[in-house]
Amino acid sequence: MKKTHETKPEPARTDSEAEYVNPLMLDMQKIEGGGTPKKADLDSMPSPIRYFGYFFFASATIMLIVGLWMQFMK
Repeated sequence: MKKTHETKPEPARTDSEAEYVNPLMLDMQKIEGGGTPKKADLDSMPSPIRYFGYFFFASATIMLIVGLWMQFMK
């Protein structure tokens, strides 16, 4: 990357896929061989599990809304 001017600082690079390393768990992570924890890719889950999750969270939200509505209508 070419600087436009010598006094202009380079933009800070941020690595969006940087892995978090917990120093307290580093030994266990090395023993298990799995490496550092990674974010779950929800799109790669089987569709029945995804649909169950959608149903579960939608049901919980609807029950919360109905419960609040019943509380105010009392």
